[in-house]
Amino acid sequence: MNPVPGHPPYPPYPPYPYPAPFNTYAILALVFGAMVFPPLGIYFGSKAKGQIAQTGERGVELATAGVVVGWIFTALYGVVFLAWCGMAAVMLGSAPGVQP
Repeated sequence: MNPVPGHPPYPPYPPYPYPAPFNTYAILALVFGAMVFPPLGIYFGSKAKGQIAQTGERGVELATAGVVVGWIFTALYGVVFLAWCGMAAVMLGSAPGVQP
């Protein structure tokens, strides 16, 4: 079968294949790590990396960002909590009428 002049010898295909979907855990890792509860961002990011390695989905960058941001905010919240506890101890220790 000879193609018609000026036409390709095959049916036209889309210019590119459809991209793989984003991993849901990777999206959740970034959302939880940055805004909601950072330890969950660490968990979801680690879980997403394992799933992405098996399925070939997209989102390894989101998962990595979720883990990094989760660790940063977890450490920051820990430091703030320790400072708050120290301030509370100082304030309660210096309150009038409190005997050690």
